[in-house]
Amino acid sequence: MTAAAEGERARLRRRAMAKVPVLLKEQQFRRYWAAQTISMFGDQISSVAVPLAAVLALKAGAAEMGYLTALIWLPSLLFGLHAGAWVDRRGRRRATMIAADLGRFALLTSVPVCYATGMLTLAQLYAVAFAAGTLSVLFSVSDTTLFVTLVPPDRYVDGNSLIYASRALSFVGGPSAGGLLVQWLTAPFAIAVDALSFLGSALFLGRIRPAEPPPAHSGKGSLTAGARFIARSPIVRASLCAVATINFFNLAYFALFALYAVRKLHVIPGALGLVLGAGAVGGLLGPQ
Repeated sequence: MTAAAEGERARLRRRAMAKVPVLLKEQQFRRYWAAQTISMFGDQISSVAVPLAAVLALKAGAAEMGYLTALIWLPSLLFGLHAGAWVDRRGRRRATMIAADLGRFALLTSVPVCYATGMLTLAQLYAVAFAAGTLSVLFSVSDTTLFVTLVPPDRYVDGNSLIYASRALSFVGGPSAGGLLVQWLTAPFAIAVDALSFLGSALFLGRIRPAEPPPAHSGKGSLTAGARFIARSPIVRASLCAVATINFFNLAYFALFALYAVRKLHVIPGALGLVLGAGAVGGLLGPQ
């Protein structure tokens, strides 16, 4: 290779690197971002695979689908505040996130294993949904603090933009991939892909060493103080009520959507996933 060709190649490499966001050039954040991206895509695969496992493999009815959706999100209502206070007192957020990932990997792996042996039941799917939801709460409340230890304050907007871009992409690609995987592998085995995503997330998180803040020494009244702050703040209170109302009706809709599409409209899983993914394209294009 001539010197001119090498120079041109180096110039093109520098131009390509200039287009890479600054935070992704930093190894610690890049691994954290990779863990988040893998996990979010896996979550969206399960958002299709778990309901279809109940509908197709376990012949669940409308009431059972409602119970399943409720159990997935009930831990957020029951444990959200307490989990945040517990993690703050305990510290070790990264270790908590890795443990939550490994726990969800084990829980979701049990679904295809039991299905393959003819032992999968709705009761087990309920238990997996609730336990995995509880671990997701622990992961989420730890994630916020870990983020601020990895990203300098002047880069918070850039860091959140990268995370939300991954989330928007996962909303488009995850359900589409999930529907195709259900069609090719059956729903319980498609859930195994989400299980592997948690393993991948744990591996990437295990390769970072952030300087975490020390455990907080909060008093017994910290939860009560937080609740009083929400109750006394008109803006926070109104935002919370608005989000709660939207989530209530959205979850009521999604609890029955897969059941209606498959049983009444006879939509195949691949097409169902593509429809759900297409519905999220606006979230990807909106910020552009």
